Amino acid sequence: MMKRVDCLVEKNKHPFGGESVLFATKHSKEKVLAPLLEKLGLKCILADVDTDTFGTFSGEVDRVGGVRETLRLKTSAAAKANPAARFVLASEGSFGPHPFIGFVQSDHEALLFIDRKLNTEIYVEEISTDTNHAEIEFEPSDDLQAFLKQIGFPEHGIIVKPKGRSDIVFKNLPTIQFLEQAIADGFLFSAESKVILSTDMRANFNPTRMKVIEKVGLKLIETLNSFCPECKSPGFAISEGIPGLPCEECGEPSRISKDVLWSCVKCTNTEMKARPDGVVAISATDCEFCNP
Repeated sequence: MMKRVDCLVEKNKHPFGGESVLFATKHSKEKVLAPLLEKLGLKCILADVDTDTFGTFSGEVDRVGGVRETLRLKTSAAAKANPAARFVLASEGSFGPHPFIGFVQSDHEALLFIDRKLNTEIYVEEISTDTNHAEIEFEPSDDLQAFLKQIGFPEHGIIVKPKGRSDIVFKNLPTIQFLEQAIADGFLFSAESKVILSTDMRANFNPTRMKVIEKVGLKLIETLNSFCPECKSPGFAISEGIPGLPCEECGEPSRISKDVLWSCVKCTNTEMKARPDGVVAISATDCEFCNP
């Protein structure tokens, strides 16, 4: 994780201290992000924007573009509704196989912080394997309790959809009684008498996801607390990894980052630095030459 102790400042000294951040969300993400922003003296205010119009986890609305494009749509909508706002924040999450460990489910959380006065964007992301993301096809003879235990119901929400029907979705099911009724109704609406059960990945129905959102929020605070040595703007952060970390056994360079490039979001200043975690080599078991 990025850490520049020399650039950290107290909230009453941060240049954004005393300002407000307009947050485009409708699923209570402010519960974990607002306290973090307060550390810099930034007050979190909810934007009057229906973020579900840009995509829903339950499938009623498909996300049109990628993560960053969707974040820009959310911040643009919030800014349009509140033209005087200087700072705008949006969050986006996606779930599926880990990009590097394909057989493991992952949670990809991203934040986009817009400074409309400086015309800058700060983008941070976190990929975590700490997720209960799951989906199964369910029929009357199957064991419901096993799946509920797997996903952590009722602390974590669940969504029920009749198989073969994209127009019917049951969600906001707080108790086992509501869930069982939704499943029974789903069987009736399905020509195959089957339903699709999936975890509700909306943040306010998924405490596990909320923890990952908090982690990416910490990255945002670190980035806002990192100032460019040249123009002094917040947002001086790692922008690129430079491959070449050598193998501890054969010394051959790998695809893993040996150095990192720090870049300013405002000016053209960049700095090449060693990896912040201090790693200087990879093990022979991870080397494509020693262990092809």
